[in-house]
Amino acid sequence: MTVRSDNHEYTSTPADERDIRELFEKLLEDWAGGDGEAYGSRFTEDADYVAFDGSHTRGRDEISSSHQRLFDKFLKGSRLTGRIESTRFLGPDVALVHATGGTVMRGRTVPSSERHSVQTLVAVRGEGGWSFAAFHNSRIRPIGRGMGGFLIWAITDRLWRAFGPGEDGA
Repeated sequence: MTVRSDNHEYTSTPADERDIRELFEKLLEDWAGGDGEAYGSRFTEDADYVAFDGSHTRGRDEISSSHQRLFDKFLKGSRLTGRIESTRFLGPDVALVHATGGTVMRGRTVPSSERHSVQTLVAVRGEGGWSFAAFHNSRIRPIGRGMGGFLIWAITDRLWRAFGPGEDGA
């Protein structure tokens, strides 16, 4: 894919896109294994990590240790499901990644609706390959509560997917 940005063209290769997908899949595997150190190793030394509740963790070491505490207690036996929805290269070594997914708690087979999330990640290529420099997780919340709120959200979502923004972005 070729992307133009500020009068520069950036061409990604299928290998770049595959490597980023594999990095994301390893993140999911590390979560399922309850391995905070491996999970954190997918991030840059100075990464920014914003969780669904707005808490902000900085750096690979803190991402590793904070997730290990979660894996040892509240998220013990859980797994993360997800898929990359889109990847846009902002430069030859930087990609913006959007993904969706959720946490499957121990004893369950799918994430509860309260755990459905959308993630924005920034992948960067360094000497050791691709890693994530930023991660921001937000819960997907229908407008309002109850069936009425869900229906409004579902209809809006379908219309957005069908027609998207206008030519002027609005």
